[in-house]
Amino acid sequence: MKKASFLLTATLLLAACGGEQSAEVEQDTEEVMKQEAIEIDFVAANDDSIPAGTIVKAQGIATPITGTEIGDEFLLTPKVAEGEESYVVSNNSKVEIQDGQEITVYGSYDGKTDSGAPKITATIIE
Repeated sequence: MKKASFLLTATLLLAACGGEQSAEVEQDTEEVMKQEAIEIDFVAANDDSIPAGTIVKAQGIATPITGTEIGDEFLLTPKVAEGEESYVVSNNSKVEIQDGQEITVYGSYDGKTDSGAPKITATIIE
């Protein structure tokens, strides 16, 4: 019985420590991503000058396509957009977006959608 209690206590302590470390690692990873991200240029994204997998940053107004929750897609239209400049963003962050919300996304440039719009998979949304 003492061994079982000891093992349970040790497991809980290790799990608690692991949770703190994973939160720190996640925060460090986010900071690195923000520092490495390049401001995406719509013209460059549209003419395939940006390689898929590039870490990018984009700012604009969100408009839901499939919904506002995590895992959904939305359009991100830069505030200074000329014409039909919008990115399709897949929300892989922990943040739910709101229609008309001004946001900044950090993530991976994924090339273009079937309709030809530049696509970003966002892992950080502020």
